[in-house]
Amino acid sequence: MSTKTLDIQQLQISVRELLYLVQNDQEIVITNGNTPIAKLTLINPLEPNICELEKTPQPGLNLGAMVMSDDFDQPLPDEFWLQNS
Repeated sequence: MSTKTLDIQQLQISVRELLYLVQNDQEIVITNGNTPIAKLTLINPLEPNICELEKTPQPGLNLGAMVMSDDFDQPLPDEFWLQNS
């Protein structure tokens, strides 16, 4: 990605032209003199990061791998709480 710097005092480019530059893999830095005040970049790059896709959970891959007892929400017996053997 290349960076293009534009001074706000000399900025004579339309928003449409700025967006065209950003969509064509350019990062736009707008400055006021030598001070950067804004940066325009793509929100969602055209090429997704492959590593992020591999880490995305896929629902339904392990159906039936976990079984929950029908009485899982029932109170535990007193022996459990009193530690009686």
